[in-house]
Amino acid sequence: MTLLKEKPVNVKLAQAAAPVQKTSSNKLKVVFRELMGWVLSAVGAFLLGCQDCLQLSAPEAIYKFLFSYSIFILIWKGNTSMLVPYLTKHYPWLENPTKRFVISIVATVLLTVVIVVFVHIVFLTYKGYTLQDLISQNWFYALAPPIIVTFVISLCFHSWHFLQSWRQTAINAERLEKASITSQYESLKAQVNPHFLFNSLNVLTSLVEADQKQAVKFIRKLSEVYRYVLDSRQKEVVPLLEELHFLNSYTYLQKIRHGEALQVQNNLPLDPNLMVAPLALQMLLENAIKHNMALEEEPLRVHLYLEDNYLVVQNNLQEKRIREESTGMGLPNIQSRYTYLTSKKVQIQASAQEFIVRLPLLYFKG
Repeated sequence: MTLLKEKPVNVKLAQAAAPVQKTSSNKLKVVFRELMGWVLSAVGAFLLGCQDCLQLSAPEAIYKFLFSYSIFILIWKGNTSMLVPYLTKHYPWLENPTKRFVISIVATVLLTVVIVVFVHIVFLTYKGYTLQDLISQNWFYALAPPIIVTFVISLCFHSWHFLQSWRQTAINAERLEKASITSQYESLKAQVNPHFLFNSLNVLTSLVEADQKQAVKFIRKLSEVYRYVLDSRQKEVVPLLEELHFLNSYTYLQKIRHGEALQVQNNLPLDPNLMVAPLALQMLLENAIKHNMALEEEPLRVHLYLEDNYLVVQNNLQEKRIREESTGMGLPNIQSRYTYLTSKKVQIQASAQEFIVRLPLLYFKG
């Protein structure tokens, strides 16, 4: 008896459709929030600034409503579209919540004062008020109600934004942990794969026969490579000094195998405040060796240096005709991890002559 099979699903089509649906859903949410903001501003303007509009003449009622509505809408848009994004960029909640809270309240009050004064000047000038009339206005009576209302609303709004930031940070931390675990697994797998072990043991065998002292050094460097991979498993970032020490051990093992066909020039500063994602430099060096020919007459040159707040790993491009098997996880994994460590993106540039990867600099904050 033949079993009936379900109609096969087009995986690529499903994967392509999912982001479209998600994007459409996000757009609808944004539009809904915008509409709710306009509606709530209109209701607020009517309830708080135009209670007597129903008893006024139509022109006066419209004038008073537009006056109150202008204040509400400018305060709302000023906070959501300008103030909050600026503060989030320069004063993140999780770095110093108290400082961010104080700055948020002070900035909101100042913004409210500026908007209320501006709207008063515009509307009163429209009604024919002179400069002397504007100066003689009771500004305390004009400023106090909007400031009190804005202060209360701001407490709720900034508290909600703090909770959102905290939630997003928790999600990012979980994603970063998964990305780090993947990178550690890939790197460890790369170090213990048969090719690496076979080449290392062959080199070690020849060294034991030819130069026992160098063989001992080779074994020490090999153990340092494994130890670092295991020790960095739980870390999101490591000091650049530690990564360079590990990279030196890894480079030594590769140099014993390739000799002068592999040339690594390291011009990175020994700055104790600089940090890097663990195993990132090793993965980039391994990537260069894996995909390029390294010959004595045409050596593979890898250059590490700093440029414009980026850590740069550059190598000349001389691709192998027969490529080694690759998981394709190296560069995407590094990009993924740096997404959660900094707002700057990893930059990848390839030309006919060279391949360049720029990692954003990370600084230790004591």
